[in-house]
Amino acid sequence: MRLRSSNPVLRNVTKQTYLTDRPVTFVNVAYKSIFLMALVMISAFTAATYGGEFLTLGTLIGALVIAFISVIIGTRSVRMSPIFSSIYAICEGFVLGVVSALYASIYEGIIPTALTTTLIVFVVMLLLYSTRVIKITQRFLSVMVVALISVIVMSLLSFILPFVGNSYYIICFISAILSAFFLLVDFSQIETCVESGVDNQYGWVLSLGLLVTIVWIYVEMLRLLAIFGRRN
Repeated sequence: MRLRSSNPVLRNVTKQTYLTDRPVTFVNVAYKSIFLMALVMISAFTAATYGGEFLTLGTLIGALVIAFISVIIGTRSVRMSPIFSSIYAICEGFVLGVVSALYASIYEGIIPTALTTTLIVFVVMLLLYSTRVIKITQRFLSVMVVALISVIVMSLLSFILPFVGNSYYIICFISAILSAFFLLVDFSQIETCVESGVDNQYGWVLSLGLLVTIVWIYVEMLRLLAIFGRRN
């Protein structure tokens, strides 16, 4: 049974599963993911080190908009996905570099801790998935989608209704758990595409989807560590 992806980046790929003489492989997706992560880290380091010279609110918003548009184009056009996946990685890296620098100016040592925690979460989820401790079913995906929508709605309400804002800590905690579990969904969709013989070109789209989730996890780790740091 093929599962529908709840990751909008990967959902478009699973509709395009067809046999090819150049099928995508796990190694192919891994190499592309490593390349995109390297772009993110280089861009983030550059922004955190030299970004203050040209950083403005407009620049930050512009990078976010370009990253958002790049995700859309990168998932809609397989031929353009290598280019726009790279553009997303660079723009998102710039934003993460600025955000990380802001957190680091308040909480000492938060960036290495967030990076390490993100890596640990990735490894743990990969082990849980590979050993089938947690099985990805259609019901699991439905619960994940409902939970994600609920968190988004609660996050939006927290900006409007004062009494909802008191649940900010709970929202952050639930969002962090969700981001980790969405890795399982990504792993499942990548495995589905490999087993279905999806063309090698879709490796960029799969890597882009995985990168989006990893970025989400890192941001959530920053938020949680900031909360713990505030309490201490």
